[in-house]
Amino acid sequence: MDLRAMFHIHEQGEEEELLQKDSNPNHRHRERIFRPRISLFGLNEEEVRSRYRFSTEVILELYEQIQQDIEPNCERNHAVPGMVKLLSALHYFSSASFQGTVSALSGISQPSFSRHLTQVLKAINKLTPQYIVFPSDKTAIQTIKDGFHKMSAFPNVMGAIDCTHVALSPPTEDIYRNSKNFHSLNVQMVCASDMRILNLVAGYPGSTHDSYILKHSSLHSILTSGNLPEGWLLGDDAYPLTEWLLTPIKDPKTAAQKQYNAAHKAAHSAIERTFGSLKSRFRCLDRSGGVLQYSPEKGAQIILACCILHNLAVSRNLDVEIVDDLETPPPVPPVSKEENTQAGKQTRMRVINRYFT
Repeated sequence: MDLRAMFHIHEQGEEEELLQKDSNPNHRHRERIFRPRISLFGLNEEEVRSRYRFSTEVILELYEQIQQDIEPNCERNHAVPGMVKLLSALHYFSSASFQGTVSALSGISQPSFSRHLTQVLKAINKLTPQYIVFPSDKTAIQTIKDGFHKMSAFPNVMGAIDCTHVALSPPTEDIYRNSKNFHSLNVQMVCASDMRILNLVAGYPGSTHDSYILKHSSLHSILTSGNLPEGWLLGDDAYPLTEWLLTPIKDPKTAAQKQYNAAHKAAHSAIERTFGSLKSRFRCLDRSGGVLQYSPEKGAQIILACCILHNLAVSRNLDVEIVDDLETPPPVPPVSKEENTQAGKQTRMRVINRYFT
């Protein structure tokens, strides 16, 4: 298909009305002008990746997947094309610029940008079952285990789990204030060794403890169902030690315990790299790039969309350079010893004795 037809790009942009004086000083009329709209034409591949964090090829692929949901359904001459909406949203996600800045560069008004962003978010988030899936079949789980074992020598790891914070414009509820005293959403993720996000919980206030989010998530039900093959998640001391979630030993004494901790740290680092990659690609998710100027509900939709796009980038081997000014995460108090289960202690000891002695 012709590239111009594929993009469905209009050369004219959002309509603006300006008062213009004609030859009669007593008469004034309104003349419609149109700002040029955003386009991929004229950009080389390096510029495309810098501005949108994706290659032209992947942007086209994404556009095809959501085209039906974002193309205008009217015959108005200057209706905003779907590609313009998508590029505007990608630019916002990657740059963390204010709406007014992105809309000006996109050739659409700020109210239009806000409306179209909602439309693009809805379209991208419909792809969740395709892009963010915790595996349930043995083959898929084994592939994840193999990846973690290759990077860390830790056996049977089904994922690394942790939470990260995404700053919000202060809501009215103080429950969104976290331990670093700024307002945020506390976002739980589970990832594979290649930084692919397997599970996401994005709606909890910043003051919520990590272990509470896990306990009240659908993932908890999956892990406790008994329907999965033998395996475990790896988490830090913000989570309880269970038969399906292994944490480090607080004060390792033996060589085997120290080796276990070292392997655990190496495998768990996948989630830290995932957070760094995600927030470096989409600066709107890191406080160093500003805060989301939206409600918590809209913020959660943006987080979900960015995670879907992150997985798309991972699947297409689109690396991103980790920036060095990312916000340090708020400290999380460890869970009490009473929350660690006896089954978890036995499982961890069995793993140490079998694989690290």
